[in-house]
Amino acid sequence: MILVTGGTGFVGSYLIKDLLQSGEKVRATKRSTSTFEMLGNYVDQIEWIEADLNDIGELDEAMNGIEKVYHCAGFVSSHSNDYEKLIRINVEGTANVVNAALRSGAKKLLHVSSVVALGLPESKKPIDENYNAHTSKLQFDYFLSKRLAEMEVWRANAEGLETVIVNPGGITGAGHWQHEPLNVFNTVNGGLKFYTEGANGFIDVRDLSSLMIQLMNSEVNGERVIAVAESLPLKEFLSLTADALNVPPPTWRVTKWMSELAWRFEAVRAWLSQRPPDYTRDDLRISRIPFYYNNEKVKSVINREFISIRQSLNEGGALFLESKKKGSNYATFY
Repeated sequence: MILVTGGTGFVGSYLIKDLLQSGEKVRATKRSTSTFEMLGNYVDQIEWIEADLNDIGELDEAMNGIEKVYHCAGFVSSHSNDYEKLIRINVEGTANVVNAALRSGAKKLLHVSSVVALGLPESKKPIDENYNAHTSKLQFDYFLSKRLAEMEVWRANAEGLETVIVNPGGITGAGHWQHEPLNVFNTVNGGLKFYTEGANGFIDVRDLSSLMIQLMNSEVNGERVIAVAESLPLKEFLSLTADALNVPPPTWRVTKWMSELAWRFEAVRAWLSQRPPDYTRDDLRISRIPFYYNNEKVKSVINREFISIRQSLNEGGALFLESKKKGSNYATFY
């Protein structure tokens, strides 16, 4: 039996579908507020259990009889007032999951982390699996929470649990369009005019799911794998998204002083309107940083050609436009 935490999320949903299609039996955790649109007809083939990452009793129940664990659940935020929530879910929650796996006698755990856990680039050399920026250079709360979560996984490995960490870059695909990272389709379709000079690594959600299953079923243990198909300047990524949606690409470059002014105006506007800001200080500062990743290791592991980011965005963009016509807020490749 396989356990997937965060089974109703973007990555978790694609992973569960692939596992079921390969004949695996799946148990998945969900929250009381979870919805199942992404899973479609697959939802009834899953053994669901309501479990909070910070409820040890619920996690022990979820882990009973489990051999393999995919830990996909987590919290993403760039808001400064979410620090405690990031630590509670990403760090303490991961510690609780790996501890429950150790207690239950599970054989192996795959942890879905992020490339941000590796830290900020300190040179123009692409970041690889051996890179590890000093903690003081992480600067951003979300980055730090992912780094600390990984430390819990490494600790569990030292205590006897087989583990592997996957560090995906920006994930492309089709899913809930209003949620990160797929809200980029809404943003670009709405007439985005600006771009920053940063860069990032990207991977299609279908490739990520395939890679995770392959790593779980391999002899890889106590290692990390950067899951990036391509590293692209953000201007190029946004232009590809615009092409997929048949709208003009952004053409105005945002300078440092412009972005520093913009997040302050957005913070005031959000305060006056009493709703969350569309972007934060951290969002804009991160978007100016050129993150490039070495993907030689993942190319040596995955047994398929990567879906190009252009193709991923074209297919996702077509489904986004189709969803918009139907009045739906989500879509899936399956």
